Amino acid sequence: MRRVVALRRDHPVNAAGPSGAVAGAVLTSLLLTVAAAVVWSVPSMSVIVLLFGINAILAIGYQAFAGSTGIVSFGHVSFMAVGAYAGGIAAMPVADKAVFLPDMPSLLASWDVGTPLSLLIGGLVAAALATIAGPALMRLTGAAASIATLGLLVIVNNVIAQATPITRGPQAFFGVPKTTTFAGVFVCLAVSVALSSLYKWSKQGRSARAVRDQPIAAAAAGISVVRARTIAFVVSAFITGLAGALYAELLTAFSPGSFYLAQTVLVVTMAIIGGISSVTGALCGAALITALNEVLRRLEGGVSVFGATVDLPAGVSSAVMGAALIAALRWRPEGLLGHRELMLGGPERRHHSSAAGPPEEPQVRDQVPIHP
Repeated sequence: MRRVVALRRDHPVNAAGPSGAVAGAVLTSLLLTVAAAVVWSVPSMSVIVLLFGINAILAIGYQAFAGSTGIVSFGHVSFMAVGAYAGGIAAMPVADKAVFLPDMPSLLASWDVGTPLSLLIGGLVAAALATIAGPALMRLTGAAASIATLGLLVIVNNVIAQATPITRGPQAFFGVPKTTTFAGVFVCLAVSVALSSLYKWSKQGRSARAVRDQPIAAAAAGISVVRARTIAFVVSAFITGLAGALYAELLTAFSPGSFYLAQTVLVVTMAIIGGISSVTGALCGAALITALNEVLRRLEGGVSVFGATVDLPAGVSSAVMGAALIAALRWRPEGLLGHRELMLGGPERRHHSSAAGPPEEPQVRDQVPIHP
């Protein structure tokens, strides 16, 4: 059968089924990687390209949870923070720990694992936190669940700020080797997209969406509401923690304030504007918001345009991000792509009620409820 690539609703109605949906998501990440490689060739844009890749991983991680459960989380940046500190500590050479963190417990101070394993450790520690906190948080729904995740962010931020022997407290944590590369970021992006897409089309992902759409009916069918949401929470936390470790090994110095409300707004905006129910949409949202944020940041620093100097006041970029989020929620709450995914496979199946009757229209679900 001839294979095609197309944007379709977020259920696998083509001949390739879920494998076509996963392949389409990975193809999107590869196309973005090619575009990023072109921009990478401009020397002044190298760091921006790496930040885009990390932002895309963050958006994918956020979408894996919010898109599957319908719960808007304000606490996902806490997993980024945990991943950054865990990955940074794991990657920091033992000699540097003795100088910069003399009071660190010997168990942590006596070993370093290098970059590949430090990224995995960042993701696993974040997933462990989600495994501990998830069963309690995921019993809540709607606004209560969103506020509870915000509470998790506050708790994690304060614990990091008080754990001075390990994190240097509220001061800048530095000494992390700068090992984040183009290949490392975009390989991690492809892996994250594949993991998120595999989860979405797995039995666990379908169960989470069933709970999202009809929690009472799902529970009556034997699906554990808490378990379905917690699995989404853990998968999402792992991807977000991976992004945090990459971020740490790119900046090499950061503080608890690097992972708080401003970063939260950025992540939520990327996911919602692109399409919180779509892996492809999350990637598109990350590309759009990263580009917009960089343009505004440069305008804040003053840019000459056709002989005239454009110098925006400081803080305009944050204000525009907030305005973009409000506008999207008002006029396009489903995001740019809505429920659509880039899918690879054969043409859509059409079911006929009878030989003479018209083709049956494919079922179109209502807009995904997003609980604030």
